[in-house]
Amino acid sequence: MTGDIFFSNRQEGAATPDISYVVTLYQKLSFLPFLCAGLEAQRGGMQAEFIFIDDGSSDGTPEALRERIASWPEVLIIRQQNTGPAPALNRGMALARGRYIKPMDGDDILLPWASERMLKAMLGTKAGAALAQGDEQSTYAPAETRADDIAALPAPDEIPAAASSLLEKSLRRAQASPSHWMFEAALLPQIKGCDPGVFIQDYSLELEIALASKVAIARGPLLLIPASAPGRLSDNEGQILHDINLALLRFLRRHPELPAKLRRFALQRAVQRAASWAFRRGGANLLHPVSLLRVPAALGLLKPDLALQKQVCDVFRATHPIRLMPGGDEA
Repeated sequence: MTGDIFFSNRQEGAATPDISYVVTLYQKLSFLPFLCAGLEAQRGGMQAEFIFIDDGSSDGTPEALRERIASWPEVLIIRQQNTGPAPALNRGMALARGRYIKPMDGDDILLPWASERMLKAMLGTKAGAALAQGDEQSTYAPAETRADDIAALPAPDEIPAAASSLLEKSLRRAQASPSHWMFEAALLPQIKGCDPGVFIQDYSLELEIALASKVAIARGPLLLIPASAPGRLSDNEGQILHDINLALLRFLRRHPELPAKLRRFALQRAVQRAASWAFRRGGANLLHPVSLLRVPAALGLLKPDLALQKQVCDVFRATHPIRLMPGGDEA
């Protein structure tokens, strides 16, 4: 481990935790009371460790976090220069020692029964991962929410979990953020974390999990996301769609073993996504180069090479500021 440990009370030789909560943070000071209240309120008696990666915050996030959780057992806070959410989450997952990994975005609230129900869903369906669904509209407003009330929230009736092969759905569109996932740490060598060549980490991690394992669908509400958050990545639609296409093309190159039917479907989706954006935001017509790719995509004539990647990503760069990662335009 490098020398940028901001705080640690992890004990060497301690028993293996059941769950490693891996939290990425950037300028999340105002959300810390809600994030921490949700983590501290988790029920079920699981042994936990908490790994926080502060990705270059300048608003006092790591200092306030340390003050708030210094008494928790098995805490590690890493403070690093800003590199983006994908490398930050990868670093945290690499440091995890638990049997299961629970990623979290730094402004979300994990409801008190969430970990227990997600773990139960995995064990009950013999799946290697769990996805929280059914709570996409569950939001909170910090100005109207009391963090101290989170621990006392009554659990809703439990909905039986079902296992699913999620890959085709994920190739169609992104299903969830990292906060919606829990998975076996044993999958990490296979999924290799988030693609560090893509700025937003969500989709590349989802694709790898969906390829590596059957997924237990744990129905919510299991977590809350903020109704608004200044500077939130999801507010830049161009960045989101650019990174979805970039992650998808890079995923297809990493996995040439995927069936031809799925590869064709995925490339059709990338072309359709780019062409739709060019029409809506770029003022393009049917003769736009990306639009002309629809026919060869449908016939399975396209390959996920760098030339196609440039075509299905550049339409977003033409209309919106897009943050790129080193190596993102490489094979």
